[in-house]
Amino acid sequence: MPETYSTYSHPAGAQRLSFSALLAQTMFLVAVAIGFLVLGSYVGGGPGDAAPLSQGAAIACTVGAMVLLIASNFIASLRSGGGGMAVLFIAALLLGLGLGPVLNVYLEVQPDAVTKAAGTTALVVVMAGAGGALTAKDLRSWMRPIFFGLLIAVAISWGMLMFGGGGGIAGDLVSLAIGAFSAVAIVIYFNILRQNATEDDVVWLATGIFLGIYNIFVSLLSLFGGD
Repeated sequence: MPETYSTYSHPAGAQRLSFSALLAQTMFLVAVAIGFLVLGSYVGGGPGDAAPLSQGAAIACTVGAMVLLIASNFIASLRSGGGGMAVLFIAALLLGLGLGPVLNVYLEVQPDAVTKAAGTTALVVVMAGAGGALTAKDLRSWMRPIFFGLLIAVAISWGMLMFGGGGGIAGDLVSLAIGAFSAVAIVIYFNILRQNATEDDVVWLATGIFLGIYNIFVSLLSLFGGD
């Protein structure tokens, strides 16, 4: 799943809050989005005696989330305010529904892979966030090449999924690339948050950070699940 890349320009008079206030607002939205992701994963995995979503339905949910997120890159009203939050939470729910059947299999066959992926994801995100917040240099110019690198890696991943050849060393390398690009993107998002973000940037930054977390977790799940 690609990160969001926004060229959103601040309207006149956009308010610049303290870093701690912006961080609290952003991470609150990230936490809520993760809650929707977990809820979607629970429903998609087949709670109780219910059957998990079919592969087709899971893919449709993931594609639906991608369409929403791509649309938000072209429609300014979907990157901030209520519209942006709606896109973030609906996309998180759809991604969870798509991830649910996969998690269900891992929890039955390789539960340790899920635990390792979740723990390592948390560690990577904390390190990336701290690195971005503590870096004095403005890293915004890195966003475009990182975005396109991630987009290419995701496209290769989907191609391997559709046409086969997704396992082995090639699959591991693609997963590593997606996770690495996503971690660097999180560094950049926190750097923007620390240096020049305003309240108008909170939603799209939260969306980018959430997607980075999702990408890293899924990549690590694939790597640990292949052990």
